[in-house]
Amino acid sequence: MVFARRVRRLARALMTDVWQCLVAVGATQLAGETARSGARPVDVPPPGHPERLRPDLPLTALERALLRDMGRVG
Repeated sequence: MVFARRVRRLARALMTDVWQCLVAVGATQLAGETARSGARPVDVPPPGHPERLRPDLPLTALERALLRDMGRVG
């Protein structure tokens, strides 16, 4: 009786570890697919966002410098 209980406990612990390993492997295999599925380019902030785009205002000197720097990198 005691031996059977120990075997069941060991089997449960082993299967728990195997399950966690399988979940981790699956997460790494699917990580790129799930991230790509709902991704879409963002043109403007969502409604109600505190940042608002103002196309009627010219860029400041700092914004122009940042845009130039980003253009070199990307």
